[in-house]
Amino acid sequence: MVTISFLGDISLNDKYNELYLNGDKPFDNIKQILFNSDLVVGNLECLAKGDNGENLLKKPRLKTNLDTLNYLKDLNLGLVSLAHNHVFDNLIDGYEKTIDFLDKNNILHLGSGLSETIAKKPIIIEINDLKFCFLNYVTHDTNPSLPDDAGIFLNWFNENNICNEIRQYKNQVDYIILLLHWGGIVEGGYYPGFNQPSVARKFINAGADLIVGTHSHTLQPYEIYNGKYIFYSLGNFCFADVYSDNKINEINQKKGTESIILNVLFEKDSYAIDFIPIKNKNLHIKIDEKIIKKYKRKLFYFKFTKNIKIFWQLYYFKFKKIDPIFFYFWGNDHDFFKQLKLLNFSKLKRFIKK
Repeated sequence: MVTISFLGDISLNDKYNELYLNGDKPFDNIKQILFNSDLVVGNLECLAKGDNGENLLKKPRLKTNLDTLNYLKDLNLGLVSLAHNHVFDNLIDGYEKTIDFLDKNNILHLGSGLSETIAKKPIIIEINDLKFCFLNYVTHDTNPSLPDDAGIFLNWFNENNICNEIRQYKNQVDYIILLLHWGGIVEGGYYPGFNQPSVARKFINAGADLIVGTHSHTLQPYEIYNGKYIFYSLGNFCFADVYSDNKINEINQKKGTESIILNVLFEKDSYAIDFIPIKNKNLHIKIDEKIIKKYKRKLFYFKFTKNIKIFWQLYYFKFKKIDPIFFYFWGNDHDFFKQLKLLNFSKLKRFIKK
């Protein structure tokens, strides 16, 4: 038997640097769970700062001090996905510093590289006589803002290519696991895009055994298709408010702080899942059983939104047009009258239109 734990978006940005400098241990509450796993996998969303500036094409940008990446050791990480939209935030210098840190600490990585060949290369691991193939892709709608001369390559999401690569490796391993950074159209939403389920099922039909998604910054539902699990997004494992371009991009305390540690127990011919609900409380990750009830409610509603387009469209309208207004005035304990004084109507109009 092999136990692999999957984490959502890992971003040790901004205030995590302060915690590290102060000797704080934000992951002690769940550390033992991760060290009981044979392998821990996560999406490393935030890379180290470089010495040559930032990618000004990208907003907002994520960055952390190189030393703060030492927190990754507290998570027992053995593999991180790097096919995502923040890989070039700190230019090639920041990228190379991050890769050097990962290599020195024996943390495998995939999904990007300094050549197209490296970016497309899967990770194949054998643990306790079971062989796993990890494939990592990013969709264009997540907005990586990667210029042609970046010097960094991403493993781009292409349905036909992914199906072909699944078939290519299927007979070489026991399990094919897809790590997908996708769903840009519903970033911040509780549910995946309307077309995502049909695409995910296509990958299962091609031979994928497990799909684990990221990018939405919210914990989205999962489904079982042909006996295989599809987790559309695990949400944020750890994330701090983002300070970029003299602005604060707040993490939604209601949606962006709840996630799960997905534990998958693999045997030779089958696997089972278990998950531990976690919440980011003042940047410290703690177990929170209340999330399970909310998650079950999402799973119930998902049965309707994934099959009946009008239900999904109504949700999408609420999520894109109404929720941003409520979050501006009342989200994260905002003071309504204070926010009203700060209101820039032209800015709000552009925000809602976007």
